[in-house]
Amino acid sequence: MPKTPNYRQRKGYDQALVTLTDSVTKKRRDYWLGVFNSPESRERYHRVIAEWEANARRLPDPDFDRPAKATASSHAGGPSVDDVALRFWRCAQANYRPREARSFRPVLRLLRQMDGTTPACDFGPNRLRLVREAMVTGDESADPPRSPWSRSHINQQVQKIRRIFKWAASHEMIPASVHQALATVEPLKRGRSAARESAKVTPAPMELVEAARPFMNRQVRAIVDLQLFTGARPGELIGMRVIDLDMDTSENVWTYQPTWHKNAHHGADRTIYIGPKAQAVIRPFLSDRALDAPLFSPAEAELEHRAERYANRKTPLSCGNRRGTNQQETPKIKPGRQYKVDSYRQAIERACDRATPPPPPLVKREDETIAQWEARLTDDQKAELKKWRKAHRFHPYQLRHTAATLIRREFGLEAAQLALGHASATITDAVYAERDAGKVIDVMRRVG
Repeated sequence: MPKTPNYRQRKGYDQALVTLTDSVTKKRRDYWLGVFNSPESRERYHRVIAEWEANARRLPDPDFDRPAKATASSHAGGPSVDDVALRFWRCAQANYRPREARSFRPVLRLLRQMDGTTPACDFGPNRLRLVREAMVTGDESADPPRSPWSRSHINQQVQKIRRIFKWAASHEMIPASVHQALATVEPLKRGRSAARESAKVTPAPMELVEAARPFMNRQVRAIVDLQLFTGARPGELIGMRVIDLDMDTSENVWTYQPTWHKNAHHGADRTIYIGPKAQAVIRPFLSDRALDAPLFSPAEAELEHRAERYANRKTPLSCGNRRGTNQQETPKIKPGRQYKVDSYRQAIERACDRATPPPPPLVKREDETIAQWEARLTDDQKAELKKWRKAHRFHPYQLRHTAATLIRREFGLEAAQLALGHASATITDAVYAERDAGKVIDVMRRVG
C-alpha cells in the first residue's frame, strides 16, 4: 500500500501543509493546514487524509471541511468535541464497568485527534463519515499505531460516537438535533465498503486445548474446563465465589448466579448450571476459603508456583538464595485477587506458546531480552510469527463456541440456547453453535 503523505512544515514559514497526488491525473496539490504543530493543523491533516482516501485518492476540494456558513446550531462559546469527550470519559469512568469504559478509549482518541477543536455543534454526518474512513484505512504513523479496523468493529465504534453525542445532548451540552443528524449515517454494509471483514470465531480445536493443558496452572486449567462443561463466558467464571453457588444436590446439579454478566444492566438474570463433571473441577477450590473470596486467584497461583519451585530446588539450602530473601517489599506488579479476562487470555496464550513453540528463527532466545528479540526479527519474520501464533493458539471465547457446538450436537438447539443464556435461539444458531456437517454428509450419502 502506498505510503501516506507526511505532515510537514513549510520551509521559511510557521505553517503546516501536506502534499497530495491525484491517483488518476497524477497532479499534486499542497493543502495548508494552519500553524505548524497546533492541534487545529493536526486535526485538519487527519481530515484531509481521510477525505483523500475516501475518494480513492482523488484530490479533495481545498475547502471540503470548512462550513459554508454558520448554522443555527453553531454558537460562540459552545463546547468543543474535546470538551464533550473529556466530560463523557469522566462520566464513563464513574458509572461504567472498567472494561466497558476502556472500550471507549480508542474511539475517543480518534475523535479528539481528528476533530478535537471542532465545535461539538458542528460535528455532523460528513465529519462522522471522515472519522469512519480513518477507521477503515488505519494509520501506522499514529501514536499508538492504528491498524485498519474490521467492518463490524467500525460499526460498533460509530455507534459509540453516537452514544457520546446522545449523552452530551441529554446533559444539555449540545442540541438534540446534533445526535439526530448523526443517527442518519447508515452502517457499513458487507461487500459495499473497503473495510475488511472480521474472521468468524470458530470452536477451539480440542487438540490445541489438550496440548496446552499441562502448561497451565490449576486455576487457569479449572476455568478452561468449566467453560467447556458449562458454555459460560470467561467473565462470568473468573469471579466465581462460594457464596454465589447453590449446591443443592437434590437434582445432582448446582446453580451459579454470577454477580456480573453481559446483560446485567438490562435487569436480566443469568443462571449457570453446573453438572457432576464441573462440580468435580470446583470442589478442590472450596476448602478453607472465605465465602466472598474468588475461587480462582492469581495470587494463590503464584504462591503455589513458588512452592513448587522450592520443592524442586536442586541447589543445596546452604548455597544460593534462601527462600524469600530476594523478594521486593513493594513490587510494582502484584498478583491480583482474581483473574481478569485479559490476564486469563494471556495465561492461555503463554500455555499455547509453550506447548507448540514457533520455529527456532522466530523464538526468543534465553540470552535475549524482549526488546532485543523484537529488534532482531525482520518485518517478514514478525508477520510469520503472527501467522504461527494464530494457527497454534486459541482464546477463551472459542471455548464457549466449542461448548455450544457440543451441546447442540448432542441435545439440540434449545438446550444450547438455555445453557448459553440466550434470550433467543436465533443468536445461538447464527453465532455460537456450529451446525453439524456430519449429519448432512450422512443424509446426502444416502439420498444423493
